[in-house]
Amino acid sequence: MVNMAAAASTHLFLLLGLAASAWASAPYVPPTVSQLMDRFGLPRALLPETARRYLLHDDGTFELFLDDGCVVDAGGYRVGYDIKLSGTVSPGAVTGLKGVRVRVLFAWVPITGVEVAGGEVTVHIGPIMKSFPAVGFKSSPRCIASSAAGSEVAAAADV
Repeated sequence: MVNMAAAASTHLFLLLGLAASAWASAPYVPPTVSQLMDRFGLPRALLPETARRYLLHDDGTFELFLDDGCVVDAGGYRVGYDIKLSGTVSPGAVTGLKGVRVRVLFAWVPITGVEVAGGEVTVHIGPIMKSFPAVGFKSSPRCIASSAAGSEVAAAADV
């Protein structure tokens, strides 16, 4: 009787060991860009749908990659995204942002940061800040699909 109990407990430990090693060797699936935006309390609509890959470092710095350069119409503004965006992310904020521009009159001006608080999204355009209601940032904008969009992004990158 004692041998059967010892054998049963040995089998149990072997099964638990196999289950633990299978769990430990399961591939890591990182969060999607949308899930990452949610995790940091940032509206998904800050990025176009083509934002799919990223590198996020322990210090909060990131590199985010779009399928291609992109221009969107958002809230009456034309916004241009490079293929690669970078900056530092923290809960409710992105600082040191590079790779995003907004068209103001005839010039493309860099967007350098974004803050989300109190139901508002505040965009930093150099030293200027402009706030918008967060409810206007519900869905990711679609890139303008035309050959003009590609040249517009290229022109924006030259600023």
